[in-house]
Amino acid sequence: RNMRLLCLLFVVICGLISCARAQQSSPNQSLGAIPSTGCELSAWIMQQQPHSTLTPEDAPDTYDTLINVGGVIRTVHLQRNFKVGVFANVTSCRGLAVSPDGVLYATSYNGSIYALPDHNHNGVADSTIVILGSRDHPHGLGFLDGKMYFSTATTFEMVTATNPDRSAKKTVTLGSGFNTGDHITHTFVFDTTRKKILMQFGSSCNYCITSDSTLATIMEFNYDGTGERVYAKGLRNAVGLDLDPRTNALWTNVNGMDDVFGRSSPLHNDVPPEGIYLVCDGANYGWPYAYGFRMRNPDPSPEYQIDTAFIQSLSGPVAEVLAHSAPLGLHFYRGTTFPAKYHNAIFMSYHGSWDRQPPAPPRVTVMWADSDGHHARVQDFLTGFQTPDGNRWGKSVEVMEGADSALYVSDDVAGVIYRIRYAGPVASAQAELPATAQHLFLGLASPNPFRESTTVKYSATSGGSLSIKLLDLLGKEVRDVIPSHYSEPVQDRLITIERTGLSDGVYFLRATLGAESQTLRLVVEK
Repeated sequence: RNMRLLCLLFVVICGLISCARAQQSSPNQSLGAIPSTGCELSAWIMQQQPHSTLTPEDAPDTYDTLINVGGVIRTVHLQRNFKVGVFANVTSCRGLAVSPDGVLYATSYNGSIYALPDHNHNGVADSTIVILGSRDHPHGLGFLDGKMYFSTATTFEMVTATNPDRSAKKTVTLGSGFNTGDHITHTFVFDTTRKKILMQFGSSCNYCITSDSTLATIMEFNYDGTGERVYAKGLRNAVGLDLDPRTNALWTNVNGMDDVFGRSSPLHNDVPPEGIYLVCDGANYGWPYAYGFRMRNPDPSPEYQIDTAFIQSLSGPVAEVLAHSAPLGLHFYRGTTFPAKYHNAIFMSYHGSWDRQPPAPPRVTVMWADSDGHHARVQDFLTGFQTPDGNRWGKSVEVMEGADSALYVSDDVAGVIYRIRYAGPVASAQAELPATAQHLFLGLASPNPFRESTTVKYSATSGGSLSIKLLDLLGKEVRDVIPSHYSEPVQDRLITIERTGLSDGVYFLRATLGAESQTLRLVVEK
């Protein structure tokens, strides 16, 4: 009996030593333990087996339309019932943002930032105002509390005062000395719920082992630039960033590794696909050791022969699209003028490949997915920038919703900003439903954060077993809000979540109807 106990103790000690060695063999690559919206919502990803599979792309109902770009008539392909035109001419145009007073702003790799007011609301900019000049490749752009923030290849700055013509009078640098490497874009978003800035930093190479812990990451900062920490890592170049309006979770699209198998390999054209991620705070997504769903980098060099336990700990994408497509923009549509099926859909822009045959074309897509990333489906929304011989007359960069609920797309090759508006029948727009999760709708909470109570609107457009549960930050059920069965559809029902019995903090309202689910992030505060 004593011998059995000794043997058992020996096995346990060996297991602990093995675990410690596995952690030591993966320096600076361990998963964080901080729970977050992204972690709770994307927990299903960790249950996937290693693979890399393209997300289904549905054939859209598109038509050919003519557009005058720089005096040349071009043919583009756009989803039916939409119209596209040139809103403004901005050379080397990159990032886009909308000011608090509804004016579209744009950055340019020519070193300038522009304001583009459309005071008469005719869909064309009235003027092009230079806000700032002589900056090093400005790209990221955003507004917070009436102030404009922007990023360059090496800095993060804020405009603290402006002149009557909107030009910058005074700026302050919140961060500097960024490692440029191969990628000089530093897009960012404001998480106003947590009062944080999330900014992406690309890698310094295609794939390599780097000592700079900020590269190939999404970093988090306080509004004043302090409190820097790594939010997520292993993301080679996560250019497109946006927060899901349903949950406040961060989503990104990522430029993956090139030449993993070598350009002479038949695998080169399609591996690895570009990934779209629901980002978990503290997670590692694999670069440079893996791609997709824990697929190992095939490089035989010793430094890439990482421990299997580490590879198995990596998270993965919710969707994958054509390899070498160079995704740059990502935006959740929040507006009211597009048909109902586009509400909370994800629009993404792709710059196109430089090392694929046939070339991956520049394009703008729309993707539907559940709030936890399930059931992703992709459609082309705007294409036609690439001619049959592979040449490009334009390249889409950023996609952004304007104050008028139209969609704006920057093009750094044609040097323009496109405006896309819905021009179809209003009645059919209201009748259409999303391509996925089309029977269940969970609205926004008001107020959120809340002190005493909050109200949420929901709809179930088909009968069935509907449940709505309140979960804590770790996904544990706190309250069964609606354990009901509806034989008939329900529309715009209201539920009230009382603060009674809830501690301060983050909760999730999860609605389930059959195989469909929607999740809403709630914050209880003092």
